[in-house]
Amino acid sequence: MKLYYLGPKGTFSYLAATQYKSESEIEFVPKSNLYEVVASVSEDSQSIAVVPIENSIEGTINIVADALTQQNIYAQSELHLDIQFALYGSENATVNDISTVYSIGPAISQTSQYIQAHGFDIAYVDSTIKSLDKISQNVGAIAPLGSGEAYGYTSIAQNIEDYPHNVPRFLVVSNQPKHIEQATDTMLLITPKFDKPGLLASILNTFVLFNINLSWIESRPLKTQLGMYHFFVQADTPISEDLSKVIKILNTLDFQVTIIGTFNKLN
Repeated sequence: MKLYYLGPKGTFSYLAATQYKSESEIEFVPKSNLYEVVASVSEDSQSIAVVPIENSIEGTINIVADALTQQNIYAQSELHLDIQFALYGSENATVNDISTVYSIGPAISQTSQYIQAHGFDIAYVDSTIKSLDKISQNVGAIAPLGSGEAYGYTSIAQNIEDYPHNVPRFLVVSNQPKHIEQATDTMLLITPKFDKPGLLASILNTFVLFNINLSWIESRPLKTQLGMYHFFVQADTPISEDLSKVIKILNTLDFQVTIIGTFNKLN
């Protein structure tokens, strides 16, 4: 059995994956981008993947959200990861030696106050781990705290993130639906059949009617007509009698409802 993740080793996706399974339990297979991760797991019924779905600072990861609407993948579990960033440099370097930093876009945006305070120039790479390859006398890398040490680097500065409670949310996904009777959460994809006023209000009011709390609401374009959207909702409930009633009511209101998964939050 394989576990696909956005590599290389040391990325946030890798760190989240190690919270779910150890490398002694399952074969870890890194991929170079999220498109490849999603494509691999959607075609392999004997595999799972760990993918980021939401960041508490940056919001929803659209690539993954769109994959849930377009690809044959389902959520099996949810993971949270407490993110801390560090600045890495060459041996014996100090912060004052650094003039340019490399990292991925989200890492740059989540450490922007630190970058601006030190007047660093910015350059981008495909992953935080690849930024370590750019390290030289005056060039540093912004990467997850602890990841640089795995490649022989020592951090120059730690906890440089703008906000101390940046917790990205990851999903464990597969191409097979898996429903847990006593799950903590159910994720639904709600698609309107027609455009009409109050679509989102109709959805929310139906959940309110049965006192079901929603921990995540996200809209994504249908990509078939301008102004038409899917709606993701994550309900704090298993597939209960009340949730089944909600789904039936939404169907009568001309919504198509797809269950993306019922699962537990693991941390």
